[in-house]
Amino acid sequence: MKKKHIAIGLALVVIWGGAIGFLAYKSKDKKAKEEQAIKRYIIPENKKTFFSGVVEPSKSKIFYKDISKGSDYEINKKNGEIVSKGSLLITYKNEEIANQISDLEDQISDLKKEKNKSSEPKNNEIQNNTDVMNPNVGASIEDQIKSNKKQIEKLKKKKYTHEYAPFAGKVSVPSKAAEGENQVLLKLKSNDLYVKAQVSERDLEKTKLNQDVDILVLANDKNVKGEILDISYDPEEQVVPTEGAVSTSQVANYPVTISLDSKENVVNGYHVQVKLKDTEKLIEIPTSAVKTEGSKKYVYLIKDNKLVKQDIKTKGEKGKSTIVSSGLKEKDEIVEVINSEMKEGQEIE
Repeated sequence: MKKKHIAIGLALVVIWGGAIGFLAYKSKDKKAKEEQAIKRYIIPENKKTFFSGVVEPSKSKIFYKDISKGSDYEINKKNGEIVSKGSLLITYKNEEIANQISDLEDQISDLKKEKNKSSEPKNNEIQNNTDVMNPNVGASIEDQIKSNKKQIEKLKKKKYTHEYAPFAGKVSVPSKAAEGENQVLLKLKSNDLYVKAQVSERDLEKTKLNQDVDILVLANDKNVKGEILDISYDPEEQVVPTEGAVSTSQVANYPVTISLDSKENVVNGYHVQVKLKDTEKLIEIPTSAVKTEGSKKYVYLIKDNKLVKQDIKTKGEKGKSTIVSSGLKEKDEIVEVINSEMKEGQEIE
């Protein structure tokens, strides 16, 4: 009887030990599957290109004093005034021509007096002598008057010279114009604002027309969307170093013009940083992260430690990777290896 009890006890121990071993194995197996299930993959960011720029009007012109048009001038617009294309900005008066006109007008006045004097009644002797000496005095004086008037009409067209606005914009008149040959009388700037930037030769091939860019306004840390409007393939002129100086750059830079989606928080002269993405590079993810159901493909996004089913479109495979054309973006976190036990909404650690 005692041996029987011992045998039963040993059997219970074996059963208990087997159960514990089995549970441990299952727990280990489950843990292994969970570890495999929560293996994560973060989609890397595409390499971005940065370059600097300045906010400027698309058109601008400085009007310098032009003494060839006259030393006397009048600015016809006020500081800050908005003008349309063709508006009168500056009127020059040529004093030399004005003096010539004045002299001719004085001559006409004298000729008229002389003509009137010659037509006044005189005594017979004087009259007879005058007629003998110059019978066509009146006609000659009248011809001179007509000639002077024609000269005056021609000179009047040259007396004033006008400067007109070549485009619509805003007028800026210096409060104190510096005297001299390069005296600035007026500045005209168009109302539209763009970013004028430079792209180095290293980044030129990455820069495309109509490409979207992100713009950071350094003055206020505001972000603005933009688009590349123009790329000049003529590099900016390099400053030639003086003798003994060391050249700090051997890289060519190319002018780029960028439009602004919004003019809010942007002022002429602000400096900006332009961020350019490589738009041609598609997202690649491990093929093990993709599940196919019929004609559809999906992955599991990891959001707030839960699985979220995300449909995707692909453009084929590349080695052990699948090329994704839509459905995912940079920095998205997905399950790297999908297994059959996963389901949407499943919580993971």
